[in-house]
Amino acid sequence: MKLLSILNESPNDSIKCDHCGWKWKKSEGEKDIYVCHKCGHDCKPGSFDEFAQTRMKGADKIATTAKEKGGLAMLTYHHFNVKKPYYKKAAEGKFNLADAEKEWQKTLGKISLDMDQTAFQTEVGRLEVLGELIIKHK
Repeated sequence: MKLLSILNESPNDSIKCDHCGWKWKKSEGEKDIYVCHKCGHDCKPGSFDEFAQTRMKGADKIATTAKEKGGLAMLTYHHFNVKKPYYKKAAEGKFNLADAEKEWQKTLGKISLDMDQTAFQTEVGRLEVLGELIIKHK
């Protein structure tokens, strides 16, 4: 029966990892058909990994555009550039909720009105990305 279902699969019955490019048929999936057999990335639509990867792409685009503009747009660059490594780590399945919550609290304590604009934008960006990931993970 399993062989028959494999032979009857259509191209839409396959999954491609949006992290490493590996491709497999749904019928080849084991416990969770959406977890990549090569890199372990969760490819399930709406997954935490997908959320982080999508947000990382957006942060990268905004940071790159702001850096190209220069001037006052550099504040936007600092706000979004700090987010990229956090999203990358989460997209790779390396997010640790307890560590993120500790870092969120530490970052919140560092933010003050005595900071210069660059430091303020960097720390608010860090606080924002950690908060987004913590909320999405729960």
